Amino acid sequence: MTVDEVILSLLWAPAAPNITSFKNSSSARHSAVMLEQPRAQYCVGDTLNVMVDMSNYAGHPKAYGGDFIVARIHSPKLQACASGDVTDLLNGSYRVRFRLFWPGEVHVSVRLIHSAEAVSVLQRNWMQDYGKAMHIGTFISGEKKEKSQCALRLGSDRPLCEYRKKEDGEYYACYKPQTLPCNSLTLMTSTKPRAPHLTMKEVQLLARKNTGIEIKNSFRPVTVIGCGADQRPTEKCVAGMNSLFPGGYFYSNRWSSSSCQAGPFLSEDAITRCLKGKTIYLLGDSTVRQWIEYLEKKLKDLRIVKGNRLHSFLAVDVHNNITVRWIKQSHPWISFASVYIKGSVTIPEVLDSIAVGSRQEDVIVVIAIGQHFRAYPPEVFIQRLRSIRRAILRLHAHSPQTTVVIKLENNRQLQENAAIFYSDWYGHMQNLAQRKVFEDLKVGLVDAWDMTVAANTFAIHPNGVIVSNEVALALSFSCH
Repeated sequence: MTVDEVILSLLWAPAAPNITSFKNSSSARHSAVMLEQPRAQYCVGDTLNVMVDMSNYAGHPKAYGGDFIVARIHSPKLQACASGDVTDLLNGSYRVRFRLFWPGEVHVSVRLIHSAEAVSVLQRNWMQDYGKAMHIGTFISGEKKEKSQCALRLGSDRPLCEYRKKEDGEYYACYKPQTLPCNSLTLMTSTKPRAPHLTMKEVQLLARKNTGIEIKNSFRPVTVIGCGADQRPTEKCVAGMNSLFPGGYFYSNRWSSSSCQAGPFLSEDAITRCLKGKTIYLLGDSTVRQWIEYLEKKLKDLRIVKGNRLHSFLAVDVHNNITVRWIKQSHPWISFASVYIKGSVTIPEVLDSIAVGSRQEDVIVVIAIGQHFRAYPPEVFIQRLRSIRRAILRLHAHSPQTTVVIKLENNRQLQENAAIFYSDWYGHMQNLAQRKVFEDLKVGLVDAWDMTVAANTFAIHPNGVIVSNEVALALSFSCH
């Protein structure tokens, strides 16, 4: 699919009509959540349907859709939770479908992340604005240093240093420094982003106090009982299998997949048995860097032997012949600390470099990108996905047994004044794009979005419970 075809395939809600007053926008505090056809009790495996009726700040029912809503069921005493599937009925109402995975007292929570009117602001800026993320490049030659502005798009009124991978269609540029050559670009630092011009009403729509608000419901927790039939999947986890939604659920803080039997890779012994003799490549952002940090703490014989948190890590267990590599994705990388960029490699280049002569079943590749792309238009992210897709196809052409896993984006904290740059709506749409681009490939899927919505975490770097279960699910695609 072309970039434009992927963009058109995303589940775009119709743009909200222009409103004359903030009071006409969706209000979580004035909206309602109701059970559809409530029953005295439900069985494990049943579907629980909930209706959400949106109203505006004036208390009047909404007549159109487009609100960005997330939903979850949870049983705190059981450390159990799962996300819900939200369907926009395009008339101001939403149906949320929950699958009941466990017996007990189950609570329902629905949260309005953004009103339809706020989503329209995000959509407009996401499609058009290249200026929300800018960078300063440091050019170094010997003892001499010069700095210059860099971005994915720069005006051509001044001489440019252009950096492109023609085979991947990727590009960024810096204004040419005064004396140093373009190939001396060594470090990159992000600058404070420039906020797009927003009206006072648009600022209010995206304000933290109006973002991520729970819609209160008036019904009691539902009672779920086991009714005899075992609802757990019997199929082993294999790359390329269909990914259901929700992708699974937490129970006693352990994630169970709704599609397949995930392996018990939460203990040191089980993880070591799976990884013995293997090399695992963790390619992408800091949310997958967390995996190598987790594994070093979990496995007593695994040690990080070189690297740094802004470039790459190499960890080795000599006794069990385990190698774990984290390699940072190439630019863009949004960081206010200086990031070494000279000689950096792209994910496709890493995939192409994996040795053909190695045993195919002894290599695991995990790819996780997205968070650093949220400040850019979708075409930039989709172009990166398409280049990774081509590289996966090349890898599987000569190493068909190599396990490739895609980790989707997790949600992140709801920061004051950050929605226009890093909103979870961008992350949700980018996850839809990843599903579309990789849907027909032989890859495993770790739905970090599903996990973090279920757990209600809202942290760019999820806690250890999330990370350990992400790793366990990923290993299930390689070790049965």
